[in-house]
Amino acid sequence: MVTLATSQTNRKLQESLEWRVNGFPGENDLKDLRFKLAHNLQSTLDLETALELFFNNTQDLVRTSGLTYYSIDESFQLPLGTQCQHSVQYAISSTNTHLGKIRFTRDKAFMESELTVLEMLIGVLFFPLRNALLYREALQSSMRDTLTGIGNRASMEMSFAREIKLSKRHQQPLTMLLIDVDHFKHVNDTAGHRNGDKTLQHIVKTTQTSLRETDQIFRFGGEEFVAMLHNTSLVHARLIAERIRLGVAMSPINLDNNDIHTTVSIGVSALEESDNADTFFEKTDRALYRAKNDGRNRVICYNKALDDRQSKETGAIELIKNR
Repeated sequence: MVTLATSQTNRKLQESLEWRVNGFPGENDLKDLRFKLAHNLQSTLDLETALELFFNNTQDLVRTSGLTYYSIDESFQLPLGTQCQHSVQYAISSTNTHLGKIRFTRDKAFMESELTVLEMLIGVLFFPLRNALLYREALQSSMRDTLTGIGNRASMEMSFAREIKLSKRHQQPLTMLLIDVDHFKHVNDTAGHRNGDKTLQHIVKTTQTSLRETDQIFRFGGEEFVAMLHNTSLVHARLIAERIRLGVAMSPINLDNNDIHTTVSIGVSALEESDNADTFFEKTDRALYRAKNDGRNRVICYNKALDDRQSKETGAIELIKNR
């Protein structure tokens, strides 16, 4: 059952005129479009692709300028086309299943005959939309770290390529933080792995309070985390990293009635035109290495001098070994 959430009024004269010119779609037209729509929607489990197919196919009978899908709690929305003044909104639901809402817009009011057609077509969308939402939920679960609830390494690698591409296309800065929990092995050895897990969860929550909604954070592995800061310069990224470092250092976690103090070391780098995902990460990793090597509980930003310094230190170590 599809529930109409809004109604259109005071259009009787306009509808009467348009009805005479255009007429209500014939039974065969509706039947053919419903069959075509059902066939096309069965070809994908991707939510955005399914909604694009639905939006494009409905144009055959009802011209609309834009469509927006809203999830049940409206925490997620997907806009397509151009949003205009006049709109109609439907709740997509059956007896026990609610799939969210869908909103159509255009630059002139909708006729009742057009609303009837839209309701019929939305009925075809119900099951493909349900399947796409279930697939999206399963995909998101596979990309989420079960312990901390943030993105996992697979999710990070997918996001890397996309964020780098967008940054270069729009010429916007992109920075990366590589965060490592200092002496985490000692926490595991002395407090136990269960408390070690609680420590990681605490650090993630503390870190998230210093990040914006547009920033992304992932668990890279073990006690290492990666944050991607969209449209953020190296200077501002350093400030954010310092805020994270101080936040962790100043918020001990209570484990078995004991306050455990932890610290983090953070490497920071900015994307350059010549960078790809590998070189971008490697630069950040070098900065983190320097932060840990210089005493931990600090933030180091990558620059060319770091490479020169590490090269000299490596050469000195090799010289000592060969004596």
